[in-house]
Amino acid sequence: MKKLSFIHKILFSINVFFIVGLLFSFILPYLPPEKFGPISLLSLVVPLLFFGTILFMLYWTFTKCKKQLYSNVVVLIASFFFIPSLFRLNLSSETTEKELSIMSYNVRKFNKFKWINSEIIPLKISQFIHLEKPDIVAFQEYQHLENFKLEYPYYSNPLIGGYRDSIKRNTKRTSLAIYSKFPIINEGVIKYDSYKTSIVYADLVKKKDTIRIYNYHFVSLGIIPDKEYFGHDNSEKLLKRLNESFKIQQKQINVLNEHVQNSPYKVILIGDMNNTPYSWVYKRTKNDLKDSFLEAGRGFGKTYSFNHFPLRIDYIFVDESITVNTHKNFNVQYSDHFPILATVSF
Repeated sequence: MKKLSFIHKILFSINVFFIVGLLFSFILPYLPPEKFGPISLLSLVVPLLFFGTILFMLYWTFTKCKKQLYSNVVVLIASFFFIPSLFRLNLSSETTEKELSIMSYNVRKFNKFKWINSEIIPLKISQFIHLEKPDIVAFQEYQHLENFKLEYPYYSNPLIGGYRDSIKRNTKRTSLAIYSKFPIINEGVIKYDSYKTSIVYADLVKKKDTIRIYNYHFVSLGIIPDKEYFGHDNSEKLLKRLNESFKIQQKQINVLNEHVQNSPYKVILIGDMNNTPYSWVYKRTKNDLKDSFLEAGRGFGKTYSFNHFPLRIDYIFVDESITVNTHKNFNVQYSDHFPILATVSF
């Protein structure tokens, strides 16, 4: 067995940190954030732990340190069983005559505060939607704008005037909207006490099938890249904010799950979870539903711009009886989120 030099011992000590972190991530989905708030933050850096472990594996291969190499190989192999949502390589797809296309897009208030140096973001987004032509579009951080037009016959936004009253709208309120090519026969709002973030739902009819679409936007964790302590004055304030956000997310999930369980129709959940697939939040939201990315996606499925880090925090979940045919992530930079599109059949 090759004896490690002093430098190699230091490097392996760092390597152990990545290995232990990756191993610990296997149990994160089972730790309620209300009790393990700070630990839940680890779910945000799972890709970093994975990439770091790969780099160390390559390094130990090059230096021929077998013991250190095997330690990384074993953990990486285990990660494909415990965190399969990290990377997907799906090559096949199916189509049927009942295919339905669904898009989720957090539009970040259509660039209201000029985060992006462009005056025509609403136009670019509408042109993008027109080009892709999804049957259903669910928007988060949506605002009614006179210059944002989509050619859809049906529209649901119960927070600011829904499908029964598309004229009476509070144009200043940030909300959740659903555009549909199919008739909407019912809609509603799921509220969480006094919290601003809500979930809306709409019942759509496609031929003889009625589907309940949930459009959700869970509370943000308040983490801002490129700023000290992720946008907070100190680490104490950051941890306090995280604990509060995790607790709110947990309450939101409980209310959503109860509503979904009582749905008379097959359900499709669309939206911005503000959390990763390695978290308790993801596991409790997905439950027995199918994740369109896991079923038919490719690559890392990045949906959020975080310093070029592949974070996936936007999802399309469908009833277990529904078949996911395709899933696509778009690299269009009209928001801090990237839109996703899935086609399904039922």
